[in-house]
Amino acid sequence: MAEVSIAYFPVIGRGEQLNIICAMHGIKVNPLLSTPMGNDFDKDTQAPFGTVPWMKDHANGLELNDSLSMVQYLVSKYEGPLTPKTPESAALTAMYWGWAQDYYSFVLSPMHDIITGHNEVFWRNLRLTDTLAEGGQETGIANLAKLHTARLTYLENHLKSQETGPYLMGADCSYADIFLHTCVRTVQETAGFGMLRGVIGDTPFADFPIIASISEAVGKIEAVSATVGNKFAEAPI
Repeated sequence: MAEVSIAYFPVIGRGEQLNIICAMHGIKVNPLLSTPMGNDFDKDTQAPFGTVPWMKDHANGLELNDSLSMVQYLVSKYEGPLTPKTPESAALTAMYWGWAQDYYSFVLSPMHDIITGHNEVFWRNLRLTDTLAEGGQETGIANLAKLHTARLTYLENHLKSQETGPYLMGADCSYADIFLHTCVRTVQETAGFGMLRGVIGDTPFADFPIIASISEAVGKIEAVSATVGNKFAEAPI
């Protein structure tokens, strides 16, 4: 059985998609908790770029320190249900994953800073969106609420024009659907994002039924539900 080590934090973030992909492709995961939230892995000295997620394939010793490279490696090296079947589906999957990555970087990551109190200018400069540039926490969350709506509106309108379903590209689930699912449920369910839900409402995807239905379809996949368990309810972010 294929086996990889994955270093990350005890949050959903960009790491849970990797756990789900591995489960769906029959890959064993050796989880490592990274500093500063764990002592299994020191990201500052062991990760090439000083960040997580970090992954190592036990079969060949390959180490990767970028989310997209890990995702694409896993589904191409160890083929399974998430492996794109054609060059066209590979390109579209990468495009939709890129949308989820942008949404995560513009909305979820800055919200993490507000939740955890990372208000230092140096830390915020590492983000694509400095939601606190114009003021304090209330202004920051209001800015993120606007970005949330704007980014989702583009995707929802696009998907409506494509008449797709139950997944982003039709009948086959992709690794982009997996990342979309973890982003959606993070906003919907994690305790920390209650601050954002207080502004955009308790059903933050009510105006985006196609996106919500895709996430729901992903959540019904047996390997997904078994891997996720109660993580969204228990994770702080």
